[in-house]
Amino acid sequence: MATEAAGDRPLVVAVENLQKSYRSGFWLRTVLTPLQSVSLEVRQGETFGLLGPNGAGKTTFLKILLGLVKPSGGQGTLLGHPLGDRAVRQRIGYLPENPYFYDYLTAWEFLEFTAGLFGLSTATCKERIPLLLEMVGLNLKDARKKQMRRYSKGMVQRVAWRKP
Repeated sequence: MATEAAGDRPLVVAVENLQKSYRSGFWLRTVLTPLQSVSLEVRQGETFGLLGPNGAGKTTFLKILLGLVKPSGGQGTLLGHPLGDRAVRQRIGYLPENPYFYDYLTAWEFLEFTAGLFGLSTATCKERIPLLLEMVGLNLKDARKKQMRRYSKGMVQRVAWRKP
């Protein structure tokens, strides 16, 4: 795997021969390999995109980077840590195209629910939720009254956004 050359920007993503195979079918006899020998480097400050047809392994690749799926082969680092290292998760964010929430909740109720899972107090919620809603450009009144099932796709993604 390539290392940072003197004077270059740090590597943010570095993977070498990354692979992922799954067994499928009733008897698990079919082997699917959506990711085959992927090697790449992305340096700090670069913009990088993944393009390819359905089934090309784009989502599988991202899930491996995020530590949600283990690779079948290869190796890599994310922000200088081995793939799957939990310490990296606090520094990155992942927003799927169609995040799923309990759509009968309002954005405010969803954020309260999520805060409760992390043990935040009611006082902290009352302080932080309006700041979060303002940060992502959601109207406070709508966030308190309007169920997320009535939100546009973009509004739902704003509720899902988290600054790493």
